[in-house]
Amino acid sequence: MDLSRKLVVDCLLKVEKSGFSNLVLSSELDSHSLSGQDKAFATKLFYGTVERKLTLDYILQKHLSKPLSKMDKEVKAILQSGLYQILYMENVPDYAAINQAVGLCPVFKKTSAKGLVNAVLRKCIGFDINKETFKDKTTEFSVKYSVDTDIVKIISKDYPDMAEDILKGMFITPKFTVKINTVKISAENYRKLLTESGVTYNRMPVEDALEIIHRGNIGEIPGFKEGYFYVQGITSQYAVKAAGIKENDKVLDLCAAPGGKSFAAAIALNNTGSVTSCDPNPSRLKLITDGASRLGLENISTVVNRGEVFNEQLKKYNVIICDVPCSGIGIIPKKPDLRYKSMQEVQNLAELQYDILSTAKDYLADKGTIVYSTCTINKMENEQVIDRFLKENSNFELKKQQCPVQGTVNCEEKVTFLSHLTGFDGFFVAVLKKI
Repeated sequence: MDLSRKLVVDCLLKVEKSGFSNLVLSSELDSHSLSGQDKAFATKLFYGTVERKLTLDYILQKHLSKPLSKMDKEVKAILQSGLYQILYMENVPDYAAINQAVGLCPVFKKTSAKGLVNAVLRKCIGFDINKETFKDKTTEFSVKYSVDTDIVKIISKDYPDMAEDILKGMFITPKFTVKINTVKISAENYRKLLTESGVTYNRMPVEDALEIIHRGNIGEIPGFKEGYFYVQGITSQYAVKAAGIKENDKVLDLCAAPGGKSFAAAIALNNTGSVTSCDPNPSRLKLITDGASRLGLENISTVVNRGEVFNEQLKKYNVIICDVPCSGIGIIPKKPDLRYKSMQEVQNLAELQYDILSTAKDYLADKGTIVYSTCTINKMENEQVIDRFLKENSNFELKKQQCPVQGTVNCEEKVTFLSHLTGFDGFFVAVLKKI
């Protein structure tokens, strides 16, 4: 029996019980002694199976006489992970994927299913989803790109001319990017340290940002313990850059945890001024204080606070960062669980986003700036929130942006990152200036 494949089936069963895939996998990997190669294989197989679940289930159902939903959950997980290997892992021979899947049946006390697993997986070899006929485009895109129909409808409505390309882009593996902590080390010296340590990196279009080519523990990257960098996506780094923070500014990060934008703001201040980081959950604020300590950022303080509720203690900030809660459509490649999330609550989410933005304006100093950002590409949560705010607040205007990332949409004002055009997270940034 292959322990890495068994681990994947165990993880799939736990996710089925409403577990978050990243937490489930991390826990299982920590509790098993696997080689680095086996961990990499298990990680790819697990996330791939979760990511392609709707496609895999559609294909499996084509070759089953009874509903997949009524099948024993262990057998279903074995079939899903086996089929993923056959269709999407070129380095795994079909016979090996089938033999290993059949071998897992008795391990999960499903010996009687060996013949079924063998027969179904053999029938699925060479299946081409692109040759299938569907009742409509929504169903076709949902099955082919393994996302909930709610998400397909949003993308098709907001981006009718590139909906399929956007859905394809949801399989793009995100770059591993970091921000250099120039409070502790210059960008030039940190790049030199990486070169001398034999670490490969690529410079990114946003200042002091690097893509690091690294597999393994983040703590193994040179400079981690010294606080020379922290992990942050390019889009988030850009959002803070767009704020135009100056030394000695007072900055409020209204939805701060886990802290990346607060850290970027503190670095932009060069440890002058102040950053007030808010979150309603005290345990999440600890992530910020711990991170700030490692990075040597002494100008960050935390406050337990709900972004949509006015707090009289928070007043007169030069810059306010509103990275509001959102549907997360833009970061689906990082969080495959979001593929299957119903979007029925989006309207309520947009109201919450507007309430947070409206509350933020009351904390702003004269001629101050609010950066509004989300990790979604849903226009109801982005452009429509901003348009409504400007309509109801004539003392604000949109500040023009100069985004250095190629491929962004509407580059001057409401900037949208689409993964298939930029290679980065789907993201939205608007900068509002009080006049």
